[in-house]
Amino acid sequence: MVEKLSREGSLQGIHPVLPSLAIAFKRMVATIERESGVAGMKWFLLTVLGRRDGLSQGEFCQEYEMEPSRVTRTAQSLEGDGFIRRERDPEDNRVVRMYLTDAGREQLSKLPEVNDELRRRVHSVLSEEEFDELRRMLGLLAGAMKD
Repeated sequence: MVEKLSREGSLQGIHPVLPSLAIAFKRMVATIERESGVAGMKWFLLTVLGRRDGLSQGEFCQEYEMEPSRVTRTAQSLEGDGFIRRERDPEDNRVVRMYLTDAGREQLSKLPEVNDELRRRVHSVLSEEEFDELRRMLGLLAGAMKD
């Protein structure tokens, strides 16, 4: 399908890059879910907390331009799974901070294996230079799409 879309250029009314970008994203998320056993959004939130434990839900929403209700549902689910705990900020009761639990850290220990699998797949079709260029171009595209 991706190859067909690339040859034909675009579907009527859809920008030519969107189908390939959507399919690549969907397949990468499916790989993450299959390799980690955790839903993509949950995995993403866990990995962010692995770098920035104690991040507030609001900060996460702003930085990654996500709907607060979706982040709240994901955080509640992760809390129910025992991977994070959520606490009100003592200085501002409106702020909810998220912290990894031991079970969350254990789940994150699988990250190198998942990253290795993604890296293997990406580098089976892209050189290191092409990968760096793709990251650069996706950053430019994201910036151009910003309101």
